[in-house]
Parts: sequence; C-alpha cells; structure tokens
Amino acid sequence: MNNQAERLKALRQQIGLNQQQVADKVGKSRPRIATYETQANVRIPADVLQKLAKLYKTTPDYIEQGTAAVAPKMGPVVTANIPVLPSNGPTLPAYMPAVGHHPIDYISGRSVRPVVVTIDRYGRENVVLVPVKAQAGYLTGYSNPDFIQSLRVYSIPGCEDGTYRIFEVEGDSMVDTIRNGDMVVTRYLDDWRSLKADAMYVIVAKEGVVVKRVKNMLEKAAGIMILSDNPQFQPDFIPAEDIREIWEAKALISQDLSRKPGDMLQELNNLRIKIDQMNPGRRY
Repeated sequence: MNNQAERLKALRQQIGLNQQQVADKVGKSRPRIATYETQANVRIPADVLQKLAKLYKTTPDYIEQGTAAVAPKMGPVVTANIPVLPSNGPTLPAYMPAVGHHPIDYISGRSVRPVVVTIDRYGRENVVLVPVKAQAGYLTGYSNPDFIQSLRVYSIPGCEDGTYRIFEVEGDSMVDTIRNGDMVVTRYLDDWRSLKADAMYVIVAKEGVVVKRVKNMLEKAAGIMILSDNPQFQPDFIPAEDIREIWEAKALISQDLSRKPGDMLQELNNLRIKIDQMNPGRRY
C-alpha cells in the first residue's frame, strides 16, 4: 500500500463495508468516498480524516503517510458486494450492475446504479452540464466516463453536499414554472423510495430525459407517475425498470426575466380570500 488511496480502500475492505456505508457514517457522498480511494493526491478535510481514522480504528497519520503510533492490524480482505468501475483519469465511476440483485436493491440504491462524476484539481466534484443536444447521448453514456468527461463542468456555490448535474430544459410541459431553455440544477437521488410527492425531478429513463413532478408508486405499482405543470400534458407512468437515474431539482437557472412573481402572489391571495369566504373563522 504505497499511497493514501490504497490504504483507505484496504481499511474499508478490512471491516467489510462498502463505499455507501462509509459515506453514511462520515457524512459524505458515495462518489466522494470513491474519490478518496482512487485519487492518491486528494487532500481530505481534517474533520473527515478524523472520522475515517476513528471508523477504521487507526490514525490520520497512517491514512495520509502510512505511519502511525499504532499501526492497524490488516486482517483478511473482505470484498464489498458492489463492484467498482475502473478509474479513468480524473473521472470517477461509482457502481455498475451486478447479476442477481433483487429489484429493491436497485430502487434503494444499494447495488446496481452507476453514477459517474468528475473532479477538479482539489478533489472537489464538478457540476456537469447536460445540454439538450447531449441528452440523447446521455441516455447511453450516463455511465460512460469518457462521455461524462466530454461535457462542460462548473462550480456552483451550495452544491458541495452531494453529486450535482445541470440539465437544460426543452419544451413547455412545465410552464410557467420552467420554460424552454431554462437549466435545472439537480442533486443525485440514491434511494428512489424517498421521492417526495409533487416535488420536481429530472428522470433519466429509457425513452428520454424529462423534468416532471412525480407521484411515488414504487411499492404499489413498481414505478412512478410523472406529472406536468402545463395542463395540456397528460400524466404518464414510468416503470422502475425503465429508469436509469433520478435527480432532485434544487435550483433554476434562467435567462427569461419576463416572469412576474407578483402576478402569482396576487392569484394566491385571491385564492385565499375565496377559501376564507367559504370557511369563515379558519386560521392559517
């Protein structure tokens, strides 16, 4: 074990944890743990380093330099049940499909879904932009390090707590919330069971990339219902087996400044007045 990355991987395997379990214990994302285990020169923040050392029952010096007052006892290596794709330069793949996993593992994110990230020279994840013209290729290239590395990347304040993507929007199914040409900043959703009713998500499915609100029907019907804000568009159903990735919408980037929030507030006030008239004495 000649470097920090190799030591971290060996320590994790020694105690029989996969990268997601380590990420949960130290409060980082799974791709970030993959970064630490594949990029030897990444600087680990001091607080995270302390948590890793405590989890692995070793010292920060051992993790960083290979020296410690008490060297860890390296027992037999336990191979994690989730295979790691090989790293390709600064591109960090996470997980790939494995045969024999129950569908619940796919839905909960415990096994087969790949997520590929790129990092900057400081080991921080970039925010990858997926423009409309690249979305057809994204359907097949979302787990391909070379394809992801070909996309433009950005650094956005507030996007340090997970894996983020920017998706450009085409069409008018979500007007007036989102308009053609807007860009949605999204966070990768590991566990699809945590989908929130009527929240907005980017769904990467077999038939295309869509921005929709959702109704979680995974337990009842093994899929999700997608809903548009534009009433001219009918709801649709996507089976879980056709879904590749789900990204939760977190922010909107728009060059259209013609929206009038005041109009929407006035409509809400008018609606409240009508409700008050129907329910006198009700408090909000």
